[in-house]
Amino acid sequence: MSGKPGVTSFRPLNSPPVGENAPLRVAVLMMPGQVPLDLIGPLQVLHCAERLSLSVEISYLGPSTALEWLGPLTLGGIAPLPLELSHHHLLLIPGQYRSAVDPLAQRACIEWLRANVNQVDTMMTVCSATLLLAEGGLLDGRRCTTHHTLLDQLREKAPKARVQGDCIFIEDGRYLTSAGISTGIDTMLHWLTRVGGHALGLSVAREMVLYLRRSGQEPQLGAWLEGRNHVDERIHRVQDAICAAPAKAWRAEVLACQAAMSERHFRRQFKQLTGMQVSDYISGLRLQRAKTLMVETTWTLGRIADETGFGDERQFRRCWARLETRPPSEWRRAHPGQAVATTAPAQFELP
Repeated sequence: MSGKPGVTSFRPLNSPPVGENAPLRVAVLMMPGQVPLDLIGPLQVLHCAERLSLSVEISYLGPSTALEWLGPLTLGGIAPLPLELSHHHLLLIPGQYRSAVDPLAQRACIEWLRANVNQVDTMMTVCSATLLLAEGGLLDGRRCTTHHTLLDQLREKAPKARVQGDCIFIEDGRYLTSAGISTGIDTMLHWLTRVGGHALGLSVAREMVLYLRRSGQEPQLGAWLEGRNHVDERIHRVQDAICAAPAKAWRAEVLACQAAMSERHFRRQFKQLTGMQVSDYISGLRLQRAKTLMVETTWTLGRIADETGFGDERQFRRCWARLETRPPSEWRRAHPGQAVATTAPAQFELP
């Protein structure tokens, strides 16, 4: 780890000492059918960290020295899979489009992963790459996740794994699995924060203009995506406005005006298209935001209630009891995060 200001020293428990100027060593497994954002998203996080203060050494490994990637673009400079991988702090495995998987390359990579699993401190998968670990029998007894459309396949391939579909990434031992596609960014930012410190993670999030550094506990199909499976642009316009400012004191007549409808017709149309009342939609967004603050800050419930638009703790608890089975205190203990006492990790501005 670099000895530059703002970066904490990092020494994995099962790896040799890292010198003051020694870089973090990251390997990327390059496989046919790779999903572009699964690769570029996490690498952009590392690139930003390197520009800010971190020393990183990245190598690209795969069954082929070149890879058809995106249309006419081809990726080259890929080193052959070494028989024995030298020690690396991280092995990143981007996901693949299932229709473009090469069975022979797949089998070769699975065997290589099984033989070299102990050579990396953290093995990070994005999206469908978790299935690769499952096929290699590496996830038995481990908590893991993948894209929500592949959860059943993951359960079939790894019947002894503890598959979770209610999160965007999860870490269990050396395995850090994510839902993909964009969640690869959140997952890499989580790893970077763990090894490089909260200040560095926050700086990278700010540099990348990320609206919210997600903790991993958010469901893949969270409140922000609920009720969006329709084609009415007027209702989408209203939902966009609410999502942009869920804490605002929204009134149905104002929202109806934005949709260019009468209030009665707006309420009926909103319920028919989204499957919920307008008030329930707003409450769901506020509760999702409140959960993020509960994980990432040490704020009291009263302050969180005020910040998220519930008004006071009593109203917040009433909404919570209606939508959750466990009390807020128990939920918060079960979802520990890197809390910040004075500021919420929400809206970032450029430096």
